Amino acid sequence: MPRVNSFKVKVKTGQQGMLEAVHFNFNNHKLAFDNVVGSAESGKNFEGSFEVNSYAHSLTLVGPVKGKWEVENITVEYNIENEKPSEVHFGAVTLDESSEVNIWQDPPVPAFDV
Repeated sequence: MPRVNSFKVKVKTGQQGMLEAVHFNFNNHKLAFDNVVGSAESGKNFEGSFEVNSYAHSLTLVGPVKGKWEVENITVEYNIENEKPSEVHFGAVTLDESSEVNIWQDPPVPAFDV
């Protein structure tokens, strides 16, 4: 289980955005992003980061309290202890008050020739 120093999320919102703050769940703890740029309003881009400094069991992007949030794509940059920074891309999803999307991915396995 890797220790996450920090992560940064970039979200491109589709036609149906949301006006409320964007939240995530890290190991089942609902938190708001730090260092927010932009918004999750319709057609806008949102960026937020968070210094976790903890071991990752799960990481999800949370849907709005009311309504729906159409996400066109998500990019997550992970800064994991003793690893090179890595980036993962996710496709379109629609979130609501009862849904979350898993944005955690283990670091890539080192490859080497034998």
